[in-house]
Amino acid sequence: MKKFSKKNPITLIKLGGSVITNKASSMSLKRQAIEDLVEQVKKIREEFPKEQIIVSHGQGSFAHIPAHKYKTMDGFINEGSLYGMAVVQDVAARLNREIVKEFLNQGIPAVSFLMSNSLITNNKKAEENFFVLLEKYLEKGLFPITCGDVIIDKKMGCTIWSTEKILNFFVEQFTNKGYFVKRVIHITEVDGFLNDKKEVIKKISSESWKDYQKHLRKTRGIDVTGGMDLKIEESLKLVKKFNITSYIMSGKNNNLFNFFAKKEWIGTEIS
Repeated sequence: MKKFSKKNPITLIKLGGSVITNKASSMSLKRQAIEDLVEQVKKIREEFPKEQIIVSHGQGSFAHIPAHKYKTMDGFINEGSLYGMAVVQDVAARLNREIVKEFLNQGIPAVSFLMSNSLITNNKKAEENFFVLLEKYLEKGLFPITCGDVIIDKKMGCTIWSTEKILNFFVEQFTNKGYFVKRVIHITEVDGFLNDKKEVIKKISSESWKDYQKHLRKTRGIDVTGGMDLKIEESLKLVKKFNITSYIMSGKNNNLFNFFAKKEWIGTEIS
């Protein structure tokens, strides 16, 4: 049984919503892509037992759609907001269970870890949390899967935390408790951050980002939290505050496994 240790490095991985769902079609899964990514994570766990991995995922064509409809990010703003929050939480949980199910199908003891049940914010900032529950899952050898979620907010009624924001929160909590977070990996449908010629920009820093921002493209489908821009901005925060490097890469062609195996891989480093 694989248990977490403060001695071994942690890698936080986000499976992007555009990778695991069809963003152009409501609540539509890319099942083959999910299966392939879970296979890579399983292989990493088996071949590199000292690598400690936590997987999260975006919402793609699932929770972004009702969140946009009810403006859930803005809180309780009208008569439909309360019901809307419940709908968003339900849809977010449905996608999470699909990802958990695939890990279970491949023999990994995955469980849901939803921030809607473990965090309270105040004006979008974390105020109370039950992070110890995540620690206990990990200590027991379970494999928690988290995702972007709707959160109870003391001032606004509710809000949404993107998966990127949740991962940054995890980094802070783990670091404060003496764990070693080594890196964050964002799996996207593209090979990395691309320039206007669709070539991968191999490295981004806080200084170079000012020049590269012009290459940003509009996210396909509905996205209430922000697309590539958010990933890079949150990654640069991790560099500044914790000196942690993030990566943006595709999960196709065994690319995620190759990264861990120190074989040839394609992607963008943010450091």
